[in-house]
Amino acid sequence: MGDLIYHFGPFRLDGAEGLLLRGDESVPLTRKAFETLLALIQNHGRTVSKEELLARVWPDTHVEESTLAQNIFTLRKVLGQTPDGRSYIENVPRRGYRFAVKVNETPRIGVALDLEAPTVAAAAVSGAKRVKHYMEGTESLAVLPFYNETDDSNAEYLARGITESIINTLSLLTQIRVMACSTIYFCKYQDQPPQDVGRMLGVRVVLVGKIFQAQDRLIIRTELVEVESGWQIWGEQYNRKVSDILILQDEIASAISEKLRLKLTKEQHRRLTTHKTENADSYQLYLKGRYNWNKQTEEGYEKSIEYYEQAIEADPGFALAYSGLTDSYVLLDFYGIRPPNEMMPKARAAALKALEIDDTLAEAHTSLACVKLVHDWDWLGAEREFKHAVALNPKYPHAHHWYSHFLLAMGRFEESYRESQIALDLDPLDPGSNLHLGWYYLYTRQYEMAVKQFQWTLEIDPHYWPPHTLLGESYGQQGLYEEAIRQIEHTRQVKERPLTLGFLGHAYALSNQTDQARELLGELKDQSKSNYVPPYGIALIYTGLGDKDNAFEWLDKAADARNEWLGWLKVNPEFDSLRADQRFTALLRRIGLPS
Repeated sequence: MGDLIYHFGPFRLDGAEGLLLRGDESVPLTRKAFETLLALIQNHGRTVSKEELLARVWPDTHVEESTLAQNIFTLRKVLGQTPDGRSYIENVPRRGYRFAVKVNETPRIGVALDLEAPTVAAAAVSGAKRVKHYMEGTESLAVLPFYNETDDSNAEYLARGITESIINTLSLLTQIRVMACSTIYFCKYQDQPPQDVGRMLGVRVVLVGKIFQAQDRLIIRTELVEVESGWQIWGEQYNRKVSDILILQDEIASAISEKLRLKLTKEQHRRLTTHKTENADSYQLYLKGRYNWNKQTEEGYEKSIEYYEQAIEADPGFALAYSGLTDSYVLLDFYGIRPPNEMMPKARAAALKALEIDDTLAEAHTSLACVKLVHDWDWLGAEREFKHAVALNPKYPHAHHWYSHFLLAMGRFEESYRESQIALDLDPLDPGSNLHLGWYYLYTRQYEMAVKQFQWTLEIDPHYWPPHTLLGESYGQQGLYEEAIRQIEHTRQVKERPLTLGFLGHAYALSNQTDQARELLGELKDQSKSNYVPPYGIALIYTGLGDKDNAFEWLDKAADARNEWLGWLKVNPEFDSLRADQRFTALLRRIGLPS
């Protein structure tokens, strides 16, 4: 069957090359997800039992049915729906799964693809760069979250920071595929054997570590385990001063590359041992900043700014801390928590300072690109910075994620989807990247897909508040107003934000509950007398009420304020009722977007 190519819908699958293609574009899949899809396609039209799939995809290995179910969920999400709204893969209750659409088989003559290795599973093109996701033949590693054995929970930042640093350092090497941070943190690994976690993640080896801090001493125990056999490849215990943390991380990363017999170039050796700061105190403050930023809450962003500023005070030449500072300012603005005129000048200054210190830092170019995107509306400049960031580090998921945001704002949907898939391939369970894919579906009017994606994002992180608001918008666009209001009200209960009230008022207005909508409108106007209220939210309510004159008045105010979400006005479905008005065209022109 390796001599056949399978065609279905807009897809074709080449089992011999390990490729799934949509048109001419490769679709990223993990090895086990690909093998599951191949098994279903080769048995298309008949029900394949769960037992048969488990035996074929995981031979001689015991895995739970939930692992298979996760693969099926991933495949359904990737394939989407047929033109008539059906799922490619049907669930047959109590029996198994069936590939339910027609599959055509053609002899495999050859596939004209420029691939460096025959085992490449998928490739997605970003400009002149190609990011590869390997099926086999490339070393693969998961650095499991280091376990904090210190009684003080405040030391948790150190355990997470060291884990992320080792991952980020090893990710610079092209010879190895390292599982991304958010993916390993999503896995409830601590009560499971490392072998089971490794099998679930589809990697060959896992690194397990424990940290104990006693005053100024840091004890780290590490163990490198081969997943298939369970054998220990390498183990070491380090007893150092906390001030030696940078050197310690270098030693661990270098030991891993040596034990895995990776043949490193001189440049790769240099990158493994090059620090963005030599100040241990500054580095620890930076780790605290990252730890709080990853909480993805208003309080977390505020706290991260405090730590980044302290890190900069300890080492004014620490470029990564300036980049982190920019990212915190941008998100406080992006979610309407702080006013743009307060946040964005600081964000721009920090990004420019980071680049002044280190122009080779992909993180800094991404940070500056975000400022140009959400505030400056410098579209050419934003794309230039995003492309430069991707060129500097093709494995940096944050660059692909935000570049996808930019492309969506431009209405370049295919490119946006491609960049979103690259970001998810690099970091499959990152809440922000998964949220953005739902945003993509919402703004391309694929509302059912948007609902599924936002629900999946909430499965990843139930405490992440933005998916509820956008899930509500997705329901509202389908006329399911009761569910829309329920979802947005959930966000309001977690943390009442002016922008949330704008979306809620819009949902009430669409459902003809005009009294509730006007009540929220009055509440926002009252708040705006003493606090920052994004004019965008007020414009949303007026649009839902059908009051075009006031809607345009507040959209103009949003443009005056450089409101963060106005950059997506070209594609935003909430304002579809205004598009035929010449004032809308004039507003797009003012923002610099083609109508």
